[in-house]
Amino acid sequence: MAIRWTTLVICLAAAGCATYRPHPLVADAGLQRPDLAEAAGLAPAKHPRLPAAALNLDQPLAELDVARLALLLNPDLRAQRRQVGVADAQLFAAGLLPDPQLSLSLDVPDTAGLVKALGAGLGLDLGSLLAQPAARQASRHASEKVRLDVAWSEWLAINQVRTLCRRIHFLEQQVDISRQAETATAALYALSAENKRRGDARLDETTLYQVGHLDAENRYLSLKRDLRQARLQLNAMLGLAPAAALRLAPPPPADNSPPDIAQLMRDAIVQRLDLQALREGYLSQESELRRAVTASIPLPQLSWNRARDTGAVWTHGIGIGISLPLWNRGRGPIRIAEASREQLAAEYEARVYQASMDIAGAVSDLEAIEAQRSALALELPSLASSADVLGKAARNGDVPLLTYESVRAALLDKRLILSTLEQALAEGEVALDSAVGRLPGVESPPIGENSR
Repeated sequence: MAIRWTTLVICLAAAGCATYRPHPLVADAGLQRPDLAEAAGLAPAKHPRLPAAALNLDQPLAELDVARLALLLNPDLRAQRRQVGVADAQLFAAGLLPDPQLSLSLDVPDTAGLVKALGAGLGLDLGSLLAQPAARQASRHASEKVRLDVAWSEWLAINQVRTLCRRIHFLEQQVDISRQAETATAALYALSAENKRRGDARLDETTLYQVGHLDAENRYLSLKRDLRQARLQLNAMLGLAPAAALRLAPPPPADNSPPDIAQLMRDAIVQRLDLQALREGYLSQESELRRAVTASIPLPQLSWNRARDTGAVWTHGIGIGISLPLWNRGRGPIRIAEASREQLAAEYEARVYQASMDIAGAVSDLEAIEAQRSALALELPSLASSADVLGKAARNGDVPLLTYESVRAALLDKRLILSTLEQALAEGEVALDSAVGRLPGVESPPIGENSR
């Protein structure tokens, strides 16, 4: 009879066990990338700082639409988002009640005339039950921290895509200007070489024009290489094939309003997802410390027992087991939890300080670049007007053609410098947005349990 009951209990316990299902790894899975048409049909990407919107590939894509495409297709981001599933599983595990412990025993007497002794016990650890709320709270904050960490990685990718879109726009502009400059210097060098053959120019003059042409040609080819590299980087960020071609819309106009560093820092503390993640991590550690303190309380382990001895006498009763807090007293986990909490507080303070320095540095760079850009932009119209006058005079034979071509080449160089400064200004604005944790013109409500 006892053997039948034991077998029944074991079968019932086994029925509650999980089953294993294999999931083989696909060796070439990373090579199977969706194309743009498939991406446009996917559900819009969701991010706490970037509102979801459908993609329209029939028109040039704005930088935020390209960022949404990166959220959909970037393989690294897709892999990082799997961490959220792991965190949710850990939160699920923390919410489960501890299983009771069942013990069975069978003793066979060696003396004739006695019966087999049977024993059964059912135990429950009260300490695990008492510490469970704190463990569940710690897992909840830890899960929220993982979500915010993933969102911060996505945020950095969003701004990297914005930077690349702006870089490509201005590099295209610079390639066009440098091509014109290369053509102008080639004409200057050819004209000077022809004059030298006629004896109307010296060798040193012609050599200088040759050096200028070689410099302009090298700059043109270098900018073409930079443009090609930027396009490849953008395709890599989007998870597209290297040869994929995107039509990009021009970036939004620059914001020349003077920034308020103090207000930007206040915004960063509220809106930066990494700071929110650190706060959630700190709250998780607070709960871990509370759980460690609770676990140090010497709560009993209760058990209910039913037994029959070899004399066929049945008994029942309860048992209590308790740890004596003499040497350990749970001080080790408490000390570790306290030290971890102090380390997280120091890490948060350091991150806030670094954020303030990043914002101050970005604002300083923007101010310096804008001062340089505005000074050059102020002088360019006058230089362009002078080049037009000299061009008419050169066609009329009033000034040497070499003089006009030299001024025209210098004008193109200054336009190239202006485009470079505008590119630095546009990319600096993205760096500032990234450091603050907000997009201009997009409302960014705080997320996370700690920020509500």
